[in-house]
Amino acid sequence: MNEMTYNFNEMYQPQKIKADGDEIIMKLKNKENGAIYSYQFFYDTMVTDDKGKTKKKLCQIAPLRSKMIYDFKRDFGVTLKPDDFSTIVYLALWANGSWGPLDSYTGRCSFYAWLRRVAKNAIMERLVEEHLIDDVRNRTVNNTRLALLSQSPSKCKMVIDDLMAGSKYYSLLTAIYVNRLPKKKIMKQLHIKDVAEFTAIKKAGDNKLKDAILRSVEYSEEDILRDKTKHVVTVSSELVADLSEWYRLKTDVTPLSDVLGTNLSGEEVRVKTVEFLYDFSEKLNWSDQDRYIWQRRFIVNADPEGLALELDRDRSWLDTRYSRLNAKFNKAIKLWWKTHA
Repeated sequence: MNEMTYNFNEMYQPQKIKADGDEIIMKLKNKENGAIYSYQFFYDTMVTDDKGKTKKKLCQIAPLRSKMIYDFKRDFGVTLKPDDFSTIVYLALWANGSWGPLDSYTGRCSFYAWLRRVAKNAIMERLVEEHLIDDVRNRTVNNTRLALLSQSPSKCKMVIDDLMAGSKYYSLLTAIYVNRLPKKKIMKQLHIKDVAEFTAIKKAGDNKLKDAILRSVEYSEEDILRDKTKHVVTVSSELVADLSEWYRLKTDVTPLSDVLGTNLSGEEVRVKTVEFLYDFSEKLNWSDQDRYIWQRRFIVNADPEGLALELDRDRSWLDTRYSRLNAKFNKAIKLWWKTHA
């Protein structure tokens, strides 16, 4: 990949981003038409022509709302109705009879990126209050990983320019995540003497950036940070399907009935089976990196190329490591099954 492949000036225009956000806020706060605009902005209002045909959908948060409703269903098994979602977010912004929370928008990211963070916090708080989900642990520098390589170079440039400008790690982080240069080329450009020094500096830079992201209200953590250990339930692997089928056919004798419970729906079995796989792999005598590799590849079905880049490893190394871990897991799960059946 060439270093100057991307025209960042065209992709990232901070003045336009702020202007677009300020315009939305101005319309919401407008004393004359603000009520009408806010209803159109937050709710799924439709406009029809004289013949009764739909002309335009005015709900401006509809794409964000659909994505977040899907995420909450996937991650927590909670189904949110669109109007309920909109009401929770509306009330979070219309606090104490004013739009005061909107004043915290600074324009350093798009208004919808900022709103996504606000919306998630508000909905999580409501779901915890109603005992629909357990309160999740806070993210920290130590329990998260950067996932910038899964984002576009322009997105990475925006994050690093905003949060790390003036930092001694700025050049290194830009070389890694924006220009996507090979390790050897980065070491040569930045006069890093050996791999050990590179690894140490990269770790320190990553930690500084993670800390800045966690403190920022401008960026969505979900896009650029990943938990090192189990946090969300994602797509199942072939073994998940196999275990779920064994559960369905042999609930009265399978050891999974003791682990998962009985009389579960198909979706409940799938979710609990994935949880079981996370828990089981946590108990194996593996390093944190090996466990992360296996969980990401086996349970999440992560793209191996992206995962190799994230870990700063060659694809061939990752494939070999995963194959060996999978063989160890298969041996362990068969022994567990034999012991408990």
